[in-house]
Amino acid sequence: MNESRAFCPQCQRDVVFVKDGRSNRCPACGFTYEYSAPPPLPRSGRAANAVGEFLGLIVKVVLIMAALVVVGVAVLFAGCAIMLSGH
Repeated sequence: MNESRAFCPQCQRDVVFVKDGRSNRCPACGFTYEYSAPPPLPRSGRAANAVGEFLGLIVKVVLIMAALVVVGVAVLFAGCAIMLSGH
């Protein structure tokens, strides 16, 4: 019962295909098709993607740090303005 069933495009039935080397054959009508493994991904694509993700992370960290500096300077000026208005 662990066999996986598939739809045969020729006889329009749900069957368990029989493996014949690099092809599968429909036991009902004899329809065959070849299969192969997917091609490997190019290594340069993965490396470029990893570099892009790393640079994106660095940009996000720098933007967060800049936002914290801006907020800190604003708090400092607001504090000085409050102190000077009291005298």
